[in-house]
Amino acid sequence: MANAQINTEETDTRDILESMAENLPDDYDMTELVDILEKYRKHPINLNRTSVEELKTLVFLSPLQIGNFFTHLKENGQLTDVLELQSIDGFDIKTIQALLPFVTLTNIAEYQQLNFKNIIRTGENDLMMRFAQTLQKQKGYTDLPGNRYLGSPERFQMRYRYHYSSILSAAITLDKDAGEKFIGKPFGNIALFKLGKLKKLVIGDYTLQFGQGLTLWSGFSFGKGPDVTSVAKKDLGLRPYNSTNEYSFFRGGAATINLFKNVDITPFVSFRNLDASQKLDSEGNLVQATINQTGLHRTPTEIKNKGVLAQRVFGATVQYTKNEFAVGAIAYHTNYKNRFITQTATYDRYSFTGKALTNLGLFYN
Repeated sequence: MANAQINTEETDTRDILESMAENLPDDYDMTELVDILEKYRKHPINLNRTSVEELKTLVFLSPLQIGNFFTHLKENGQLTDVLELQSIDGFDIKTIQALLPFVTLTNIAEYQQLNFKNIIRTGENDLMMRFAQTLQKQKGYTDLPGNRYLGSPERFQMRYRYHYSSILSAAITLDKDAGEKFIGKPFGNIALFKLGKLKKLVIGDYTLQFGQGLTLWSGFSFGKGPDVTSVAKKDLGLRPYNSTNEYSFFRGGAATINLFKNVDITPFVSFRNLDASQKLDSEGNLVQATINQTGLHRTPTEIKNKGVLAQRVFGATVQYTKNEFAVGAIAYHTNYKNRFITQTATYDRYSFTGKALTNLGLFYN
């Protein structure tokens, strides 16, 4: 019976992943999505104590379904049985079956059990290593003698993750891409959740997703699917970043704090060194041409451009949320060590130039 239950849970997770895969970008790191589902399978969401932000991380729930769920709670009070979901508009049998492995109605006082002994004894440790190599010798290792791949063809990834219930997590990642000579510096984070007014705290690498991505959005988002309600992005706010992608994140510290009953503020600061192509202007000063977003360091040029551009970002978002309505404001400032210059290509004519940039935005839902 136990084996049958485990196999059923694995099948449920696999079915969800397969249904979402066709709507993901090509470079989306599927392990990040797997981690989310596995976390909730081991530590289910308490539906009577959850939030809009938490339910948004369940990728198979649409904003309309989430809104209908909280309307139901407001009008009828807390759920007494998970199967009450059948009475909520928009929750069909397929959605409920997908949801059941990841939710509960049990109250768990997680912080009352938090101590050093339990952190060591009951915390969960996950280690994943991946190795891959293309057997045929690729052109990058033989052609272009002045700019060929300098490293070996093996690709290697290692990730260590620690979770204590749903309130504490830590992660560290190592990555070597094919053609690189060395394993890059480790990157990771430590995160704390649900500590009174402090909803989230992340030190290290993190992503920020607010509004519809016009002003502030890092990391990946899901593409348009067959469900019309999936056209709108689900902004997940502050999240620890655990992917091996070496560009789409911030590095520093951020927190989401509840100021009042329905008002949250998320201040953040980030210090990173980006890969960029540089050249000298007419006065002999280094200026920027483009930022390299691939994270690859295989050739002499890519190695030369590694981490040469210092980027400093600081700002905050404020958001008011009540029932189905949410409105917020974003403000952040970015400084670069060197100046960006106008490019010659037509599509770059109106790209950012200079050393500093301020972004302001409003969003509502």
